[in-house]
Amino acid sequence: MISFYKYIRKYLMKSISPKILGDGLKSCNEIGKSLVKKKGVDCFLDVGAGEGQLTLEFAETIKTKHIYGIDFVDSNIILLKEKSINAVKVDLNGHFPFDDSSFDIILSSQNIEHICNVRSYLGECYRCLKKGGQFIVLTENLAAWDNIFSLILGWQPFSTTPIDGWNVGNPLTWHLDEEKTLLKSDNIETYKNTGVVGVAGHVRVPTISSLKELLQKTGFIDIEIYTKGYFPFWGTLSEWLCSIDKRHGHFLIASCFK
Repeated sequence: MISFYKYIRKYLMKSISPKILGDGLKSCNEIGKSLVKKKGVDCFLDVGAGEGQLTLEFAETIKTKHIYGIDFVDSNIILLKEKSINAVKVDLNGHFPFDDSSFDIILSSQNIEHICNVRSYLGECYRCLKKGGQFIVLTENLAAWDNIFSLILGWQPFSTTPIDGWNVGNPLTWHLDEEKTLLKSDNIETYKNTGVVGVAGHVRVPTISSLKELLQKTGFIDIEIYTKGYFPFWGTLSEWLCSIDKRHGHFLIASCFK
């Protein structure tokens, strides 16, 4: 049985899943950029900016004067600064080093699922946003069909298999044989003992309903949420299925305002 799962993972999941996820993530990012309401603004912040590529793409769409990015990984801070992004090392579970109402638009891309203190995280995004400012959230969806399928089989949902550099609980996860590489990565070896939860794993993965309620309870208004990436399809069929079934795409895209 184990060899069967390895075969499926190697020849099916590793060939198909990158197409599904890659296509879904691209659509996720594109719809996120299309939801930008204000352009030519003064300040834009990317929370958990990573290496900064998406930060620059959104900044180009927004036509902002000043680009800021915060992250906890030292190597990412270096890369952000190399891209001329105003970068600051921050534990995203805690206080953000900015004044109230500092930014016109704040982006949170593939980060909220890594956060332990979600209420603090969203509260800080709300505090740092100007009145009438826009908050855009891109994340994974616990209610995606691939995650539901895993739960039916008694396995860990795909979106929650990465835990501190290990990928556990699902014999079909396409990252299973990448554990040793991940354990040697900057994210793990440098940060696994810091107490900062989520740097190298997913802590909480929302659904549409939970993400909407979290944003509402934080104080955000005019909330819109979409999904992209419909397993096991990609391309036009995936887009069409997400348009008629808005709760089960792999990625969530939310837009809201202060």
